[in-house]
Amino acid sequence: MTALAGSIRRIGVRLPRVDVRLVVGIALIGVSILGGLRLSSRADDSVGVFRAAADLPAGHALTGADLEPTRLTAEGVVLDRLQRAESGPPVGRVLRQPLAAGALLTRDALGATAPDGRAVTVPMSADHALGGAIRPGDRVDVLATFDKGTEVSRTITVAAGARVADVLRAEGLFGQDEGALGAVTLVVAPDEVVVVVFAARNGELDVVESAARGARSAFEAVELP
Repeated sequence: MTALAGSIRRIGVRLPRVDVRLVVGIALIGVSILGGLRLSSRADDSVGVFRAAADLPAGHALTGADLEPTRLTAEGVVLDRLQRAESGPPVGRVLRQPLAAGALLTRDALGATAPDGRAVTVPMSADHALGGAIRPGDRVDVLATFDKGTEVSRTITVAAGARVADVLRAEGLFGQDEGALGAVTLVVAPDEVVVVVFAARNGELDVVESAARGARSAFEAVELP
C-alpha cells in the first residue's frame, strides 16, 4: 500500500513555472501598442496648414520657399481662418499684412495673385484712395482726371486691375498728420506705366475698387491731353 501511494505521488501532474518577467514584458508591449494607436488617432485629426519660413513683408508675392507645411489640431473656428495645405501653397498671392517667421498663414492675410508688371509710386491722399482704406494686395483701377474744372475736363482709366504693392504714410514731420496716406506703390502692366506717370504729373489720380480683376485698361493715346 505504501509503495502504491508513492507511485501515485511520483506520477502526479506538475504545473509549469510561470516567468513573471515575461508576463510583465508582454503587458508593457501591449500598453505601448495601445498608446501608439491613440497617438496615431489624434494625429489623424490634425489638419495641414502653412507657416512662414522667414519674416515676410506686406505686399510680398509668395513663393514656394516662403512657406513651410505643418499640421495643427485645433477647434473648427480657428482652422476656418487658416489657409489649408491640401490645395497646395498659394504661390503668387500677395500678403496684405506682414507675416513673422513661424506665424501661421491666415486666409485674411492673402490678397490677389500678383500679375506680371512694373512698380510705380504715385502721390495720393486718402480722399482719392477709398478714404484711406487701401491695403497691400488690393486690386484697383486707376483713373485720371485732366483739365479739372474746365469745359474739356474728362476722366479716363489709365490702369485696370493694378495691384497695390505698398501704402506709404506720413511720419508726422513738418506739420503732416502722422499716419496720413501720402503715396501708393502700384504694380501695373508694362504698357500702362508711362501713362500712369504722365497722368500723375499732369492730372489728378484716383483709385477705385477693380471692376474686373486681371482686366487690362483700354485707353487710347488720343484721349490724353
